[in-house]
Amino acid sequence: MSSDSPNPSSTHRDPPHSTVPRDLAWVLALTLLAAVFSTAFDVSERAYRWTRGLERFQLDELPGTLCVLSMGLAWFAWRRYRETRRELAYRRALEEQAERLLADNRRLANQALQAQELERRHLARELHDELGQYLNAISLDAARIRDLSVEHEPEIHRVSLGLMQSASHVYRQIGGMIRRLRPIGLDEFGLPSALEHCVDGWRERLPDASFSLTIEGDFTGLSDTLTITLYRLVQEGLTNVSKFASKSRVEVFMVRAPREAHRDRRSEQHDELIDEIVVTMVDDGPGVDLDAPRDGLGLIGMRERVEALGGEFHMASKPEGGFLFCARVPAHAGLAEPVN
Repeated sequence: MSSDSPNPSSTHRDPPHSTVPRDLAWVLALTLLAAVFSTAFDVSERAYRWTRGLERFQLDELPGTLCVLSMGLAWFAWRRYRETRRELAYRRALEEQAERLLADNRRLANQALQAQELERRHLARELHDELGQYLNAISLDAARIRDLSVEHEPEIHRVSLGLMQSASHVYRQIGGMIRRLRPIGLDEFGLPSALEHCVDGWRERLPDASFSLTIEGDFTGLSDTLTITLYRLVQEGLTNVSKFASKSRVEVFMVRAPREAHRDRRSEQHDELIDEIVVTMVDDGPGVDLDAPRDGLGLIGMRERVEALGGEFHMASKPEGGFLFCARVPAHAGLAEPVN
């Protein structure tokens, strides 16, 4: 964790102890003392002449006693007010500390995701540039051996065909690894083209499902972190469809549009419009019970990716009622951080 992160041990202190029993005891003791004093010295007889007729019942001493009780209760209420203010200040400090720690955790999660995607990009390039060209050369050499050995060396011809098949198989496997590590066309053609290619791939894998992709707005100028996050959201959503709703109708909607920002109550800034990107995916599959515990981490990872960029992630589903998720992310997310 960075050095500027707050240390919980340095800012934590025990909550203030309740003084209600002690203060209440003081009120009762003072009230009893006032009653004894008034009874012994007939204080109220001198102050309240109209109560003299009730002296044989000692009820004429009640005004003084009630006066002391009223003052004691007022003091008791004042003590409770001060104690409540201290408790509120203490809780507010804890909430601010929790917000700082949550912000630090989200920043660390965002940095970890950036490092992961950067490593994936480098690995994909290495696989494509190094292994790809050598496999292509092996395939070409094997084809040359095959052509030269058609009539003269049948065994060499057979071995060369096996070598070509092995090279083609490894090349296809490496291509699949590259696509999983780094989406095809994301860097060259942009996010919309990469998503269209991704959806087309799932159309081939899931012929019983129907897919609809709608993209509106300009998606140029986004940070690499935001671009890959949006792609991974759709990719993870389609993966969930393949697991739980492989025969459903799936609709993917992505739009970039302005939204009115919420004004900070502690500042005097006026409301302003900010660009945000909304990604929505819905299917009419069997749905899930969101309150039930789940083993997978896909939805948790989606939420963490979005919230690490300062966005919001919401889900809605019920058994036999389909599944929907909606992510809202500021379009400027990740631009303040260096992108390699």
